[in-house]
Amino acid sequence: MSGLTDLEQRCVLPFYLKMMGLNALSRDVPFDTLREVARGTTDDEVAELLASQWRPRVMGAWLASGRTQRLEAALLRSLETSLGTLTAPPLATVALHGLGGKAVPSLETYLRLDLESGWGSASFVAAVLERLDAAPTGVTVDDQDRRAVDGMLIVASCLAEAV
Repeated sequence: MSGLTDLEQRCVLPFYLKMMGLNALSRDVPFDTLREVARGTTDDEVAELLASQWRPRVMGAWLASGRTQRLEAALLRSLETSLGTLTAPPLATVALHGLGGKAVPSLETYLRLDLESGWGSASFVAAVLERLDAAPTGVTVDDQDRRAVDGMLIVASCLAEAV
């Protein structure tokens, strides 16, 4: 990753490998360091990350936890334009955690696009929709998906404490 901005050096590079996709479930999440970074990051910076390419978008999702009400439009737009397994799980998790039912239309949009394109996060996003009492169509949700949502919500909750 060359030509990184200061924001990407500070908020993305040290964390994205541990936080992309479902990696936060199986790796040691540096909660203390991430909370410190979150406290030093403005809403505008997080919105910039959410509107960027996949690496910054992953971290924008996690840094949006705890400030989803202020970043609702940016978070939902990022979710709707996410392209799959690296970004969709963090975005869907933070949307579920912070926005609840307000996220359903964006989650359904993502799910439809994922199913059409085979991006690979349809069952996870369907499990998020199921959690919101929405009826996802076109994909089967299993207990592994439900457990993954539970684990990712723990991460979102821990990071939300920072801001």
